[in-house]
Amino acid sequence: MSSSDKPIKFELKRLTEVNKDTIAVELKRVALLSPSSQLSIADFGKLGGRVGLNTIRRHFGTWNAALEYAGLEHMFSGVQPTKQGILHRNQKRSDEELLEMLHAVAEKFGKTELTKDKAEQHSEIRYTTMQKRFGSWANALKAAGLQQAKFGKRYTDDECFENLLAVWTHYGRPPQHKEMSQPPSNVGGKAYVKRFGTWNKALAAFVDRINSDNAAINVPVSASPEIIKKTSPRDDEKRLSADRDEDKREIKLGLRFAILQRDRFRCVTCGASPATHLGCALHVDHILPFSKGGKTLIDNLRTLCASCNIGRGNRFED
Repeated sequence: MSSSDKPIKFELKRLTEVNKDTIAVELKRVALLSPSSQLSIADFGKLGGRVGLNTIRRHFGTWNAALEYAGLEHMFSGVQPTKQGILHRNQKRSDEELLEMLHAVAEKFGKTELTKDKAEQHSEIRYTTMQKRFGSWANALKAAGLQQAKFGKRYTDDECFENLLAVWTHYGRPPQHKEMSQPPSNVGGKAYVKRFGTWNKALAAFVDRINSDNAAINVPVSASPEIIKKTSPRDDEKRLSADRDEDKREIKLGLRFAILQRDRFRCVTCGASPATHLGCALHVDHILPFSKGGKTLIDNLRTLCASCNIGRGNRFED
């Protein structure tokens, strides 16, 4: 049989089963075909890699993490050969430097606990490297004086909405899903999707909560109609309950949002906002202090930055 008479052999261009181990086998297969001592993402595609980059990232987080899992650290881009062999970028750092990097990520989010995913996303730390250096991820966190975040923490609706209000205030606009994985957010976008179904449904639930809080009081705020719905005279009946919100120091989430939006997410005294002033934190403050008989009503509330609020104390200003 001549070569032209040989039956054509069809092969799938994608792996039929995808997991970390099958991806590692595919990486090793392609590595053997590489004419270079390094294997880049582009090379992997040109050499017929049968798994997409998005799939690799979904399983490993980064390209280098996938190569490391497959035992191909020596094929990282930008590695430096030494007499002892190939040196990975994290292996150039001392244990103390790695622990300082863990601390830096934790401080960025204002946390005393840390997940490996967050550490990898916001630093050069690699989970497998920490395992090799300290024996386990838990040991690395312990050495750094940090705690291991509880897997699959479930947030309450109140926690989700309070966090969303903080991020909304930070940007002065509805936040995007990707921004929920960045400071000042303490609840990731995935948690919202898992709880509410989609990111848009999470935003809709937040708006419903705002409107529900403000339905009990007549809130004459000039706001976007999709955010604050105007109340009708019948809503005033809801204010006749024994526990009146205006007599409580606590300011409900909906009312806080209404004040912040009315004041354009800026301090009414100095004009500072989180969107334009690094480290600015806004508070909704009683004009006539609650301790001196001030009511929790929209006309007695305003937005102040932390500096102006602390400087004011509980003085009443005309």
